[in-house]
Amino acid sequence: MEIVVATTLLNHERPDLVLDAVRRMFPDWSPGNVPERGIFPTNSPSIRLVSNVESLDTMIEEVRNHKILDTALDAMTLKSDGEISTFSLSRQAASAGKCSFVVDEIPPGGTIDITIKENDLDGYLTNLTDHPGRDSVPRRPGDDLAMNEDGSSTEWIDTRRL
Repeated sequence: MEIVVATTLLNHERPDLVLDAVRRMFPDWSPGNVPERGIFPTNSPSIRLVSNVESLDTMIEEVRNHKILDTALDAMTLKSDGEISTFSLSRQAASAGKCSFVVDEIPPGGTIDITIKENDLDGYLTNLTDHPGRDSVPRRPGDDLAMNEDGSSTEWIDTRRL
């Protein structure tokens, strides 16, 4: 498996704060081209910071703690072809230790962009986000219960409870 995490450091941002935000979700993230903190204002160009990480464990633990595992499955597989998927997190939310998926507009504070490559990626992500509720309402990527492409929820009624 290969997991690549990237973010764009804009010229007005503090590199140390950007690194801290990304490392809240991916502690082993270690890009090699981090610039020193400059004096504001600066004319330096934006820099794309990229590094591989070993796992999604910290991010998934945050998702599990906030009980958004189905949302995570949907967001992480929205742009999946079964072997490669890309998704983004809010960097501002990550700086507060929260996992917020970005499926639409780039939020203030930028994004953390993740690309995952794995042979059976959809199966891996389904297992990674598994929880006891799926015993009664099974889920898989792209099923009828998945979020819409704009991030809105799918409406459904569990007829077993009527």
